[in-house]
Amino acid sequence: MNFIEIVNNYIRPEPERKFDQFYATYETVIKRVELILKYKNLSNAKKIVFLGDDDLISIGLAITKNFSEIIVLDIDERILNLIKEISQKESLDIKIMQHDIRKALPKELLKIKADIVFFDPPYTPSAVKIWLIRALQILLGSGSNKKRKDLNLLKSKFIFMCYGYTDKSLERGIKIQKIITELGLIIQEKFRKFNNYTGAESINNESDLYIIQPSPLIDLS
Repeated sequence: MNFIEIVNNYIRPEPERKFDQFYATYETVIKRVELILKYKNLSNAKKIVFLGDDDLISIGLAITKNFSEIIVLDIDERILNLIKEISQKESLDIKIMQHDIRKALPKELLKIKADIVFFDPPYTPSAVKIWLIRALQILLGSGSNKKRKDLNLLKSKFIFMCYGYTDKSLERGIKIQKIITELGLIIQEKFRKFNNYTGAESINNESDLYIIQPSPLIDLS
């Protein structure tokens, strides 16, 4: 069974506004999975962490059996319970953790040293900054800054981030670009209007997909 056939067999909770949830279309989820699998520099990536997954990308990716470890952090128990149910019934290997990204990460998560972190955060500068910092922590773990800033390590780490702004609010995009740069991260590619949503009229139901990597200038303080 494919992604759409599987998820249509389960009851998905309504988007919760207090969590800033707007669901991406299933077609968008499939596009995201395909991009991750085909992206030129990810042939050796085996561990991926989702900082929130109300779009159920983890399901689509787990179906492909290309990753040895898929972990989902989310504040919303409803989403985690749904992912757990699908994972168990469809024999998918997805780990779930309930966590508020705004708070310090669980120590066990810092030991994973994931290859990829994917997130579609609340679209505010403060949220984007926190999500990016958490992504860096998950990608690089703890230890000496010298080891964590080694170029051979950094070039194997990727952040996939969604963020939306309209053509009439370009200043919002500039603010996010500035945060990325100030954290010592570099935008390797940006796919304009890659994501489509339902119910997100304020951004015309679309957002961009950024592929970001850490540089030796990353702020690990």
